[in-house]
Amino acid sequence: MKIWLSLLVGVFAAFQSHAVWSQSPHFLSCEIPAQLGSTGVQATARAGPRIFRVAPNTLEEWDSRDRQFGVNLCETSACRANAQRSEGSITTASMAYNIGVDHKTGKGYWRAKGASNLPRTEGKCDLIADPSQAATK
Repeated sequence: MKIWLSLLVGVFAAFQSHAVWSQSPHFLSCEIPAQLGSTGVQATARAGPRIFRVAPNTLEEWDSRDRQFGVNLCETSACRANAQRSEGSITTASMAYNIGVDHKTGKGYWRAKGASNLPRTEGKCDLIADPSQAATK
């Protein structure tokens, strides 16, 4: 009986720690290339990486000027979360970016769909520390 109880407690603890880990916000630094114009030159310039906070039903982009995260993009765009990943979308008239975290590998990613005219349509995002914590120091 003690063995079964110990096994049950162990399984519950492992499940609970995975669930807590997947619920925690992740901070991603993504090098998303700017769109290319019809001449092959970047039509929109965005210096440096874009930083996001990703959690279930949360996708927020860091605003370096205001030194805080913006509105939750999940309120207006599609987001999804399950045991495998947390992911949100940024959409424009002609394309959508998906930004997310794969909970099994612990890696961040971005993907572009639609008429993106990007030199790359997917890439990795680095996991970083919460920039809002550094901003207050």
